Amino acid sequence: MKSRLVHVLATLLSGALTLGAMQAQASSDDKAIVTAAAEALGGLERVRSVKNITLSGYGQYAYMFGGGNISGSPEAPQKYQAANDLKRVYDLEHGRFQQLERRNFLFPFAAIFGHAFAQANLVLDGDIGYETGRDGQFVRSRQWIESPLHVDGVHMRRMWMLNNPVALVRAALDPANQLGAPRKEGDLTVLDLTLKQGDKLSFAIDGRSKLPTWVRWKNPHSNLGQVTLTTHFSGYAPYGGLKMPLGYVTRIDWRNVDYFKMYVDDYVVDTQIADLAAPESVRSGSDADPAVTSEATQVAPGVWRLTPYGNTVFEFADHLAIYELGGSHAAAKAAIDKARTLVPGKPLTEYIPSHHHFDHTAGFRVGVAEGLTVVSRFGNEGIFREMAERRAPDYPDALEKNRKPFKFRGFDDHLRMSDSKATVDLYWARANTHMADAVFAYVPASKVFVEGDMATAAKDYQFWGDNYMDNVEHYKLDVDVLSTVHMGIMKPAEVIEMVKGGVQRARERCAAELAKGNYFPGCPIVSNRY
Repeated sequence: MKSRLVHVLATLLSGALTLGAMQAQASSDDKAIVTAAAEALGGLERVRSVKNITLSGYGQYAYMFGGGNISGSPEAPQKYQAANDLKRVYDLEHGRFQQLERRNFLFPFAAIFGHAFAQANLVLDGDIGYETGRDGQFVRSRQWIESPLHVDGVHMRRMWMLNNPVALVRAALDPANQLGAPRKEGDLTVLDLTLKQGDKLSFAIDGRSKLPTWVRWKNPHSNLGQVTLTTHFSGYAPYGGLKMPLGYVTRIDWRNVDYFKMYVDDYVVDTQIADLAAPESVRSGSDADPAVTSEATQVAPGVWRLTPYGNTVFEFADHLAIYELGGSHAAAKAAIDKARTLVPGKPLTEYIPSHHHFDHTAGFRVGVAEGLTVVSRFGNEGIFREMAERRAPDYPDALEKNRKPFKFRGFDDHLRMSDSKATVDLYWARANTHMADAVFAYVPASKVFVEGDMATAAKDYQFWGDNYMDNVEHYKLDVDVLSTVHMGIMKPAEVIEMVKGGVQRARERCAAELAKGNYFPGCPIVSNRY
């Protein structure tokens, strides 16, 4: 018995020693791999001694991550947003980072801001994010920022900072961060890295050159649940005693979209940079998400418009339906909760998106999680199904926490939703160059027209100004009032006057650009009415 016990203890001790040796070997291996990467980038001591790097160049973002194209088809041509006058400042000495760029849409957009080259100034100082607000003053950023155009916040800015291979390898060399055991993927060696702040990422080292090949991380996403982003480095060149890439491409794991492409014109190493420390006014500010509430205004009997995100609710004999769930997850939940109070005892069962664009479907996953049936054109079914079926295990949202089957009711040109209480006609918004498969609603009894982005995308420019009246005449509709997503409750005459002005302003913009020799997208303006 004693002999057996000694044998067991010896076996356990041997196993522990073996495991310890394996862990030590793994630790030694990952450190050797990272050290070799540092040597390839310019030398271990050079990498460790770098104080700051400034990248200048230009780039393009995939508009709405690929969710803002003319249709939801994977084959739809990609729309882009330019990022010109671009700079990235990596303040490695102080653990700070700055994104500077001027953004402009490379396609016709209804609002002036889309074509204004407005500067984005986004900064990270340790665990504090801040940016230049609309009034020109610095404001503290929220921890997690999700918009239809960009994912942002402290985590994303830290990941963008580590997109630079020198910053990445320095982080991997930092003993405060934790490296995982190396693994092989073809000719690449892949390492996982957990930062002291808790952020997780992976990166790959080329087996021959020993240079970083890509970096990968995850982030929550309103429409897609979560996304995995992978930035690939290419075209290494020498700058300031370091090798750094001339090309960066960041892809997402949905449809393999090239979300961000960055082209380098120059790097400057260890030069005078601005002080990126967060001002005290920023440090004392809140990074909490603002509360979201919803209020209802009756448009007609059995029809309500909800603010501030422009949903419209229809009452039927035994249920309610809601048109649009945009804004955000919080906005969608607030709208759904408010809709359920309008007629006590009647459940909300149907959800009618105006179209697939990610700003208009930011609350889509909330609607599916609430068990709502999605009613839309068949042309939208594919992208909606993709959005509903994506998982978000690392950043669980409403749909990940409450998985529901995707329920879809489709039509082509026209669907009549009718019972003893109400009739609502859904129509295809034909020939709209902004959104090929858009849907608008019409209530015959009260002559209410419900739309998003047909005539009321914005007041500034009307690049598809005829579309509203073309559809009214095609379907022979008698309209008394409009309940719009973006602009509130309007009379038809108000809409027509606004559209006329928008067409004129668009023509003036086209003329001004042409005078500069700039053949502006969307020009000349085609309108047979105004």
